[in-house]
Amino acid sequence: MDFKIDKVEDFYVVRDDLVEGGTKRRVLGKYIEHFSEFDEYIYASPRQGYGQLSLSIVCAEIDKKSTIFIPKGKHTWITEKSIEYGAKVVEVPMGFLINIQRKARDYVKKSKQRHLMPFGFDHPIIINEFGRIMKEVKLDKTPPEVWSCMSSGVLSRGLQIAFPNSKVFGVQVGHNTDERERGRASVYKSRYDFRSTCTIKERPPFPSNLWYDAKAWMIVKQNASPDSLFWNCG
Repeated sequence: MDFKIDKVEDFYVVRDDLVEGGTKRRVLGKYIEHFSEFDEYIYASPRQGYGQLSLSIVCAEIDKKSTIFIPKGKHTWITEKSIEYGAKVVEVPMGFLINIQRKARDYVKKSKQRHLMPFGFDHPIIINEFGRIMKEVKLDKTPPEVWSCMSSGVLSRGLQIAFPNSKVFGVQVGHNTDERERGRASVYKSRYDFRSTCTIKERPPFPSNLWYDAKAWMIVKQNASPDSLFWNCG
């Protein structure tokens, strides 16, 4: 999967909205290679989380099972698309993240053929694979700054590997990252609640996950230097 990069206003934009499953789809195969002895891969996901779709697509491609634990309630289009790719969805009443994760752990314990994916896919294999593939992004010159949405901080830490000479910024959405998760990134915080989407006038002029990446765009426009890079995950 090649990278598509557009110049949008004053910024370069990595258009991983054109990759079904988004940026994390690019790296999960490498992680599963290291844990290939399992038949089923389980993920505890926020209702709006994009990781559920990335995992379901990768598992479908390599003939593995995927099971997603989410809060009980109306499905987002992301969950519906995950089901189309063969994911089994388990809805958890009282769907606070800590409860979803506990239910997922209990499920994994019932079979030695099940593997629980780390939350946010926060694992050195994935971060290093992000760093490796992100180096394939070719620009005429090194961007002065690299921007992304930030939740678990995994994507941002990959960007920090790939762009060692650029300043790195993350826009926090839904999770207050700690020092380890941020790495060397400077952080802005979205004013939106995780469960809400940003207003139409603040959305980017390209498809973007309305619960995550789209919320970062206005902050990028207001604060980023010209010729900076914005990574649109999906």
